[in-house]
Amino acid sequence: MVFLGHTAIANAATDWTPYLKPMMSGCNFPNPTDKLPARYKTSIASKKFRVDKTNEIDGYGEQITTYTLKNATAFGQPLLKLEYLAGYEWGHLKLYFKDTKFTALRPQFKLPKVDNYPDDPLQVMKNNASGYEVEEMGYTNLIFDRKEKSITCFSGL
Repeated sequence: MVFLGHTAIANAATDWTPYLKPMMSGCNFPNPTDKLPARYKTSIASKKFRVDKTNEIDGYGEQITTYTLKNATAFGQPLLKLEYLAGYEWGHLKLYFKDTKFTALRPQFKLPKVDNYPDDPLQVMKNNASGYEVEEMGYTNLIFDRKEKSITCFSGL
C-alpha cells in the first residue's frame, strides 16, 4: 500500500492556478522566465527560446519562451503549454489547454481596475465571451481562442 501511495503522489498534476491567478484580475500576468517557483518546474517537459525579429525595434526582437508541460492544470483545466513573449514595449502570456472546456472560465476573468490614471481613464473597447480590449496609458487584451484552445493576456504601450 505504501508503494501505491507514492505512485499517486508522483502522478498528481501540478496545479499552476496559484501562479497564474493574477491573470484573472485585469490580465496581470506573471513572467515565468523570471524566478519561476521550483514546484512548477517539475511539470515542464521542455523549454524552447527563440527571438523573432519580425517586429524588431532598435535591434530588439520579440523574445519568446515556450514551456511544454506534462501533467499540469490551471484553473481546473488540463494545461499543455505556456508561451511568454517579451517585446520592445509589449508582451503576452498565452496558455494552451487540452480542449475547449476552458472557455467556461471567461466570466472569472475581470477587467483591469478602472481609472488608475485620472488623466487617461480606462476605455473598454470590447468586452464579450471571447475576451476584452481596454486602453489606459497603453492597452490590455484578453483573448479566449477556441480554435487555438488558448487564453492570452497581451499588454503594451
